[in-house]
Parts: sequence; C-alpha cells; structure tokens
Amino acid sequence: MSSDYFQFKQFLVHHSYSTMKVGTDAVLLGTLCSLTTEEGKILEVGTGTGVIALVLAQRCLSEITAIDIHQASIWEARANFKESPWSNRLKALLISFQTYAEQGNPIRYDRIVSNPPFFENDLKSADDNRNLARHNDQLSHRDFLNSSRYFLTENGRICIILPVKEAEKFILEAITFGFYLLKKVEIKPKPEKTANRFMLEFGFHKEKEVLTTSLTVRNTDNSYHEEYKSLTTDFYVSLNFFKRSDN
Repeated sequence: MSSDYFQFKQFLVHHSYSTMKVGTDAVLLGTLCSLTTEEGKILEVGTGTGVIALVLAQRCLSEITAIDIHQASIWEARANFKESPWSNRLKALLISFQTYAEQGNPIRYDRIVSNPPFFENDLKSADDNRNLARHNDQLSHRDFLNSSRYFLTENGRICIILPVKEAEKFILEAITFGFYLLKKVEIKPKPEKTANRFMLEFGFHKEKEVLTTSLTVRNTDNSYHEEYKSLTTDFYVSLNFFKRSDN
C-alpha cells in the first residue's frame, strides 16, 4: 500500500495527501458495520481519503456525507468521490464534528461511522498530519458522543473501530451519553493472538444481549485468513500481493 493510489474492484482511492493511507482498519469498518437495505443517510466522521465512505457506497443506497478537518484530505476525498460510480450520493465537507453539530443542522443520520483518532496523552511523532489522524486532541470521545447524540436518528447506530484498550474506555463513556452497545466484532491479527481491535456499534435502545462475533485477519504464515478474504472479496482486486502485516 505504498503507492499514491489503491485500486479496488469498483473504485480507485488516491491517498497521497490525506493524513492516513488506505489501511486494514478502514476496510474492516466499511465492510463490518451493519447497514439498512433502504435508502438513508450516513455520516462519516474523519474521512481522510474517503475510502470508508466509498466502501459503504458500494454496499448500500444511502446518501453519504463525509467530514474532516484536514484540507488536503477533503480535496483528495472529493476527487476520489468524483471518480467513483456513486458520485451523486457522496459529498465531503471541511468541518469539525463539533462545529457541524453546533450549526444546528436539521439532517439526521441512520449511521454515524468513524475510524476515529484514539491516542490520549500519548507521545507524538514529528509528523503533524499523522498526529492529527491518530491523536484525539481535536475530537475526544466525549465530543464525538455528544455530537453523535445530536445527529443520530432514533433507531440509528454509531459504528466505530478502535484498539481494545480505547474501545473499552469508549464503551463506558458511551453509557453516560445514553448509548448502548449492540454489536461487537473482536478482530484478531492472527489465530494464535488475542484481539487487538474491536468494531463496535451503539444505539439508543438496549437489546437483550450484545451480538458478539470474531474475525481473524491473517494466518500464522502471514497470508490472509479465509474469514478476511470472504469479508472483502467484493472489494479487493487481490490479496495475494500483500506480504507484510499491517496490524
């Protein structure tokens, strides 16, 4: 994934200028989150290249709004959206989630999807763009949940992916904002390892039990696991040329 673009089966993603390149987490979130079969509205927070929005657009008929605070990422996402088969259903806005909510926007979304910044009080790198993408200085869990509470429809869902430690914190924080955990996918990098990511879904209404499943990304020999291949078969052109682990 080191070139300036990444070719999927139905769309191409340029990722030269965004804060983060196309990666496994984005594809996992885009393919794992639950979607409605009806036309609706989706908000992606922190879109970067727009890859998650594009995966979602291939999977459903919803209108998708993608927001980010990084100007170059928005330019790149808009270009990627324009070149895609679903350009009429995709738009990218340069705005923070907090400001978007504070504007009193009347639109409500059936899904709020995000691969959010997750490091808190951690050492930062010399790369400001990477810090913006990975540290939640600009969008804390509380700010994300507060803005989501404003935008989400009554039966809508928040769908996010986080490292396990941060995910456990997020689950506790979500309760204080009136959100209940509805679905958890435990993502294991290899069969012999414990999960290092959770894909989580939250809603306003508590279910009798949390739907919990697991998924393994790679085999012990570093080839892609059949579970991951099956999940992403409609998107990747090929997984055979990936040699190293990006988990």
